[in-house]
Amino acid sequence: MFTHSIAFAEVVTQHIPELKLTAEAEYSKGMPNKPAVLMLHGFLTTNQFHTVRSMAQAYNEAGYTTLAPTLTLNISQRKQSVKCNAIHTHTLENDVLEVKHWIQWLKDQGVQEIVLLGHSSGSPELMHFLAHNEEPTIKLAIFTSLFFLSGPELGTFQSEINHARNALKNNNLQPHKYSFLFCKNNYFATPESFLSYQKLDRAYLLDNLKNLKVPSYTIMGGEDKRYQSVGHKWLDELEQTGTHLIVVEGANHFFSSEYEFDLQDQLIKITDAQFE
Repeated sequence: MFTHSIAFAEVVTQHIPELKLTAEAEYSKGMPNKPAVLMLHGFLTTNQFHTVRSMAQAYNEAGYTTLAPTLTLNISQRKQSVKCNAIHTHTLENDVLEVKHWIQWLKDQGVQEIVLLGHSSGSPELMHFLAHNEEPTIKLAIFTSLFFLSGPELGTFQSEINHARNALKNNNLQPHKYSFLFCKNNYFATPESFLSYQKLDRAYLLDNLKNLKVPSYTIMGGEDKRYQSVGHKWLDELEQTGTHLIVVEGANHFFSSEYEFDLQDQLIKITDAQFE
């Protein structure tokens, strides 16, 4: 059996001219008859986050090419997670632009078939990319721990959204403290940065998931603590979109401990079946 350890991954870089930044990714070349898997990490983390590394390792060992970028978040060759109270100037649109560049990078390596794989907030970001870009090389999308990023259930305050909108209207671009996901009243961001991610709300994700033009799978942990905020109805709503929903019972948001192997098994099973 062909194996390819994550230990042989190499760091690759590319300049993003529009952003005047250099982005980094971990790349591991697999078998030429298998697609490449581009995987995107979650909120403010990097490609070194344990869930992402676990997914990459599984694909490498199964012979797949993997590319795991770290979004710059407006920091060239970023290598560390960004804190809530750092100054956030990055936007969803810039994140998607970086994904687009990395897809082109894979195509430049001769890749003809690509799987998009997101974890946590990486999932709705990839979905947003798919909703606004037609890319024939993308044949499959897999979303893990998929949730929306904005809504009263998650602690989003309409007053803060209004504040950011008014600031932009008045050309006040100074950072301000907002509440965003687990950053409670300490997400220090420009109004443009904060507002860009607010479009990824419940209705937007469900609508885009329903209208995807590529097959999609959504893998959720049965004990994901975010259900305490959004309720188990989220699973029903996901299933109604037509995505292939898989629930790993007992797993948390990060598929920690023994559940990482359940996630790995599901990912390889899905991808093998799609490209057999």
